[in-house]
Amino acid sequence: MISFVILFTIILLALVEIISRREDLRHLQVRFDLDSDLVSPGETVTLRYTVSNTSIFPLLYAGFTVCLDWEYELQEDEEFRRKHVTEDFFVKRISHNFYLGPRRQYTGKVRFSVKNRGYHELGKYYLESGDFLGLKPVLRTGMMDLHIICTAASCEIPDIRALGGELGNVSVQRFIQDDPTMVLGYREYTGREPMKQISWKQTAKTGQLIVRQNDFTTDRTAEVLINIDPTSRSLMERCLSLTTSVCQLLEREKIPYAMESNGDLFSLKDGLGTSHLFFIQKRIGLSRLTGYIGFPSLIAQCLLHRKANCTYIVITPRLDDDCRAAVGRLARHIDRAPIILCAEEEFS
Repeated sequence: MISFVILFTIILLALVEIISRREDLRHLQVRFDLDSDLVSPGETVTLRYTVSNTSIFPLLYAGFTVCLDWEYELQEDEEFRRKHVTEDFFVKRISHNFYLGPRRQYTGKVRFSVKNRGYHELGKYYLESGDFLGLKPVLRTGMMDLHIICTAASCEIPDIRALGGELGNVSVQRFIQDDPTMVLGYREYTGREPMKQISWKQTAKTGQLIVRQNDFTTDRTAEVLINIDPTSRSLMERCLSLTTSVCQLLEREKIPYAMESNGDLFSLKDGLGTSHLFFIQKRIGLSRLTGYIGFPSLIAQCLLHRKANCTYIVITPRLDDDCRAAVGRLARHIDRAPIILCAEEEFS
């Protein structure tokens, strides 16, 4: 009887071993999710990962590792680091070992921040499993296929009023509903306009979202002009921080603003709100500090479509002779003196 039990056990173990070897990692699926893909330096972001067992058989052991490069800083407590984190000079490894029942999944998360502005891809992951007896381990690796755009950090900026006067004056009373006499025309909805500005009548006629284009010449508006001069990277990084801070100030003051640059920040029409600021921060994060035309050419283009009652804010790494001449030309053709923010002066 004992011999029969032993023989039956050996046969059963052999069958389970054979089945477990056939299963390997084909029935394991990995999914990743970020709570935000646009952050500021030092801002905490959470990466969630889920490992799912789609098989009808249990997985007795699974080892899962996420690798983060040196440009990421972990924002976890000491207990989490002691249990799950190993580090070397090049990479941080966050590892989990677990059991997965049939049709079950394991979910984990890690919090981290990005050190520097730019476009960052998340690294590799490793998934390890084995047969029932642990005689034949199997390893799978892949990329997380996620990225994070880190925009420039905000910074302290001088009092705008002390530099160039008021940011425009409110000369008309605005109500909850726009005055129909202020409508100049209609244009296609871009996603940055408030919902109340949508003309449902025109939308029904055209079959696509149309917004009213109002006459805002008597309202406060601003235009941010950024001089992309890559000769000094440290000064240009400061310019990007100044741009972030100025746009956040205009958002707080509810002042519609446009952005123009002579480089890879490109241009953005008047707007206001979360979506408008998002596009600007994204372009700041993706910028490689590449200039396409000279700053005097940017000013010449700006003067071709200059706006009344608009405050122009110039952000430049330094005020050399060409920049001073271009700003002087701008000042002679607009209603009020431009506001100048110079990164070189901010550093000094």
